[in-house]
Amino acid sequence: MKRRILVVILFIPLLQALTVRHPLFSQTCNDNEAMVESYEKTLADLVSAVKKESLSDFQKDYHQQSCLTDLNLSLTLVDPLLECLDKEAKDPAATKEHADAAKNKGQIYAKLKSALRQDRDTLKAAKDPKAAKSIIENFAITP
Repeated sequence: MKRRILVVILFIPLLQALTVRHPLFSQTCNDNEAMVESYEKTLADLVSAVKKESLSDFQKDYHQQSCLTDLNLSLTLVDPLLECLDKEAKDPAATKEHADAAKNKGQIYAKLKSALRQDRDTLKAAKDPKAAKSIIENFAITP
């Protein structure tokens, strides 16, 4: 009898841990996604500001370096999100709909990562501030 009670006492927390795992996993992905979206909005705001300013203001405000920094930070935030979405899509405890949604989000963010990397590399290759300003103005970043 004592053995059965002990098994039940040990089994209940294990069962709770398994059922709680999925919502926590999803919450982590949601947190990562919110951070990526926040930086995406920051980049979109910077692109909007660059479009409205003169070349001298662009140089004076160091927007080329600021944009490179934001692109690099965005790229570092996308990687954990992609890993999280990949794990969520492969999670055996997830429903098919949830796994498919995670897979689709993963594809969207993989395309975003590719676009951010291309934008960063193009901006790094800019020879002068006028070219950099033109490159930033042509970024297709939407919040």
